[in-house]
Amino acid sequence: MVKRKDSAEQQRLARYRSKRDPAGTTEPFSAERKDTTGSTLSGDFVVHLHAATRRHYDLRLQIGNALMSFAVPRGPSLNPEDKRLAVNTEDHPIEYVEFEDVIPPGQYGAGAMIVWDTGRVRYLEGSAEDGIARGKIDFQLAGHKLKGRFGLIHPGARAKDKADKNHWLLVKKTDGFSRGEGDITEQQPHSVLSGLTVDQLEHARDIAVELETRAAELGAERAQLDAGKLQPMLCASKGASLVDAERIYELKLDGVRIVADKRGEQVDLRYRKLRSARATYPEITRALRALAPERVVLDGEIVAFDDAGRPSFERLARRIHLSRPTDVRRAASEVPIVYMVFDLLQLGDHDLRTLPLSSRKQLLAELLPGKGLVRMLDHIDSDGTRLFQFCQEHQLEGVVAKLRASRYRPGPKRFSDWVKIKCEREDDFVVVGWEHSDKARKLRNLVLASVVDDELVLRGKVGSGLDDASIDWFIERLRASEVDAPTASGTLREQGKRHWVEPRIVVSIQHGGFSTRGHIRFPVFRGVCVDRAPSDCGVMPSEERVERAMDHSADGPREPGYARAKDVATKVALTNQDKIFWPTEGYTKGDLCDYYASVAEVMLPLVADRPVVLVRYPDGIDGKSFFQWNVPRGTPSWLRSFEMRMDGERGKGAKRTFLLDDVDGLLHVANLGCIPIHILASRQGRQDMCDFLTIDLDLGDNPFRHAVTLSLSLREMLADLGLSGMPKTSGQSGLHVLIPMGDQVPFPTAKALVELLGRLLQARHDDIATVDRRVDRRGGRVYIDTGQTGRSRTIVAPYSVRAYRGARVSTPLSWDEIHMALDPGRLDMFTVPGRIASGGDPMRELLQQRPDVPAAVAKLEKWVRA
Repeated sequence: MVKRKDSAEQQRLARYRSKRDPAGTTEPFSAERKDTTGSTLSGDFVVHLHAATRRHYDLRLQIGNALMSFAVPRGPSLNPEDKRLAVNTEDHPIEYVEFEDVIPPGQYGAGAMIVWDTGRVRYLEGSAEDGIARGKIDFQLAGHKLKGRFGLIHPGARAKDKADKNHWLLVKKTDGFSRGEGDITEQQPHSVLSGLTVDQLEHARDIAVELETRAAELGAERAQLDAGKLQPMLCASKGASLVDAERIYELKLDGVRIVADKRGEQVDLRYRKLRSARATYPEITRALRALAPERVVLDGEIVAFDDAGRPSFERLARRIHLSRPTDVRRAASEVPIVYMVFDLLQLGDHDLRTLPLSSRKQLLAELLPGKGLVRMLDHIDSDGTRLFQFCQEHQLEGVVAKLRASRYRPGPKRFSDWVKIKCEREDDFVVVGWEHSDKARKLRNLVLASVVDDELVLRGKVGSGLDDASIDWFIERLRASEVDAPTASGTLREQGKRHWVEPRIVVSIQHGGFSTRGHIRFPVFRGVCVDRAPSDCGVMPSEERVERAMDHSADGPREPGYARAKDVATKVALTNQDKIFWPTEGYTKGDLCDYYASVAEVMLPLVADRPVVLVRYPDGIDGKSFFQWNVPRGTPSWLRSFEMRMDGERGKGAKRTFLLDDVDGLLHVANLGCIPIHILASRQGRQDMCDFLTIDLDLGDNPFRHAVTLSLSLREMLADLGLSGMPKTSGQSGLHVLIPMGDQVPFPTAKALVELLGRLLQARHDDIATVDRRVDRRGGRVYIDTGQTGRSRTIVAPYSVRAYRGARVSTPLSWDEIHMALDPGRLDMFTVPGRIASGGDPMRELLQQRPDVPAAVAKLEKWVRA
């Protein structure tokens, strides 16, 4: 076998791995990454509360591609007078940022661990590495609970012994977030993901059952809500006052409306128009997945906050149009978000929509008691006056008045059960016309517009507030700039004696928000803005802002590794790139082509000069599909093909198969609607010789941990034989292990060898595995499939996308990544390119290895005889 030198990051994590059993713990193990430059200026952080033998907090700061970890027995403090002991422990993989689970008994660190806080860290006074070298790390945290400046101070030469050299002091620096009274660890004990305390985590299922029982006692119906078709309940614009004993009052948020549906590990997020938002807000998806109940449907808004703590749509807009995780991950570090939930529609098997709002709120408060990524929106009973005044003082949108007894009534119809009461606001508009009056005033209304994507859109008319002096001023200037046709798009209801003008004058208008048609309500003229240009007038209704932000194309810079097919020099004429191939997620054929362009450098060496079989989905994964062995008519002459004999296993005859040697070939088949690409284990001209064996661990309904157990056991067995295995995800739920043969083994020998390996693996794990091809005789065990090794047998290619929800990829892995916490669902056509850029290709040696197969066979014979 070829041994590779561990990267610096792998060496940093060696102590972590030595303490943990990947087949026994639920903790994550890291993929190998390229070494960093050694200059970390920012990154992620997490604070865990760990109920191990001794309960303690763990502060983990990203430095390079790992987390430097400190055990803090008493936890962090916001009091600058407190100096908390922080013991430097082993570095943890970066994936530990999201870890929240109960470490099983018998494993190192057994016990419950919650994400007490998480967010971003920024290092001050140089890099993190500089701080370590001088024994003083200055940093700023932006979490849900911990904010502001902190420091880690090492005693240096004062350290008395070896143990003391790992001791640091964690301190809070004096700033606007420090405070001298109260203990934040006691005040906010809940996880920022699940909302559970560390004591509750082991009993999450019991807590969920209690909530569901309470819902039934309140009268909830036993039914399943189809959240994928649910249009959220909408607010009327009139019908309520600020004081009403029958209503509650909530802050009207300036975010995006999201209905969230959690079903076990599967989470869907949908905008108001039912478009999927799951890929755009992965941190919210992760937090929802951690909630205790198996099924939950929530209604709320995703919000970003400005520096003053106010909801800011302008900040959020930088994220709304993103769907590729490579872009989302970058934006998430710049624009943190929170899902503010104001309604609970489904809990377990119970549809809550017929319950009064007060009962739904009661259950919601018990489900979301903390202040994390997903939190309940607070409300005020009976009198919204002070909340409305607060909105006026802080330039917020207003309040929503909701009847306590209201049932949840889906849109698009609006009901006065929920009424939005908006603050008056003042915005700038461009004058694009005026309406004539036969009376003495001469001018009845100014016609107004705002700028959207460099175009003017009509926003209504204003006449109130115009005095005689203003009218004379406008008449003189508007008559001199009249044009024949309107310069703004849209329509106005009333037809008057209208004149259109050049868009030169900007005016300030006080108004009460926008109508459903996008026109301003109750406008009053406040004055002319001589210092404002028409291009500065970009105000629009919040609903329109959301839709336009979502429709905006993501043309910003990408992380290393991700390419766009349209930017690649190619012979292929790409067509229908906007066609939806994954309806739930909204992923397109263009996304598929972008992916294959991105991974071509690592994928092509594994598929080049090798017959491939396409599986085409011309209408996406929910449409018809078919295998294609033969190159179809009309295929470009530059795309190579190979006439493959089909005698033996599949009967006599021949197929003219594709050969994919370059990015042009990959893009051509992707443009045909090919999602997965299947390959043979032989190359052109060496059709009788096997390059690699394939063992497919087909889980069926079995837990993923069985695949971990079997693959790690297979690795040990192969090592004893002098062979190596290279694992990859199947792209669905199982694992594949490819075993290099060095193009030196005839297929009959390869077939016998892989079948023997399969039987020996089964013998080791007969309780969980079988090699029986008949489903009715498997007894619910994992199927060790050795049948994909053969002269005309195919296996899904490494880095191939699968026609599976989430656009998962059959992803090559390092053995360090095979562990119980591995989630194949996170390896998709958006995350894999960035993974390659940071860690390279774990399967790059598949075709270079030339193992001593005769020696391995001789050892196998001894094992069988024994």
